[in-house]
Amino acid sequence: MFYVLINHGWTNTRPYGHWQRNAAVELRRQGHQVFYPQYPNTSNPNFDEWSSLLNAELNLLLETRADSTDEVIVIGHSLGCVNWLKSAALGLLPEGFVADRVLLVSPPEPVRLIGVPSFSFDPNDPAIKAAFRNAAKQTTVLASDKDVWLPSGIQKVYGEPFGIEPVILPGVKHLSLSEGFSSWPGVINWVNDPAADLTEHGGLTPV
Repeated sequence: MFYVLINHGWTNTRPYGHWQRNAAVELRRQGHQVFYPQYPNTSNPNFDEWSSLLNAELNLLLETRADSTDEVIVIGHSLGCVNWLKSAALGLLPEGFVADRVLLVSPPEPVRLIGVPSFSFDPNDPAIKAAFRNAAKQTTVLASDKDVWLPSGIQKVYGEPFGIEPVILPGVKHLSLSEGFSSWPGVINWVNDPAADLTEHGGLTPV
């Protein structure tokens, strides 16, 4: 069994059909403990509120996990990735907590966050880089090559500062339900097996 925390993004109300909701349902059916909180004021999010709930959910997860050694996995999408990175950089995660695996999906380019200034951050900030390295034993970054929230590209914005090679899903934009992205068996398989192929997905459907 795995303990999974799913962090949604800006304007997301965990709608039916979203790949994160689909993953939460399937992983719960498989017997995993899945935490999938609704962050407040999703249309006008505030970092202090979101980081506070992130901390509370992680504490609840750890209390539920108790003394077991089952893996803790964090999956973030879009602004949920920023919430994770900035919270870790500012020391706002539970004391001593280190996730086993983290998947950051479609993290936005900072220039696109002018509408949510409290989430402002710089991937080149040494504190952010340290958070990326130290808040998890393994962190994977994934995005499309056609994401309008990453006009400079995932490699330039996150790959180069963090010294990693992101996983690319060609043509699936921001991996959002509003763009027709819903079916992503790869992410469910990856929770169960870190060697699974994250690029397995159902593509975009007309919306």
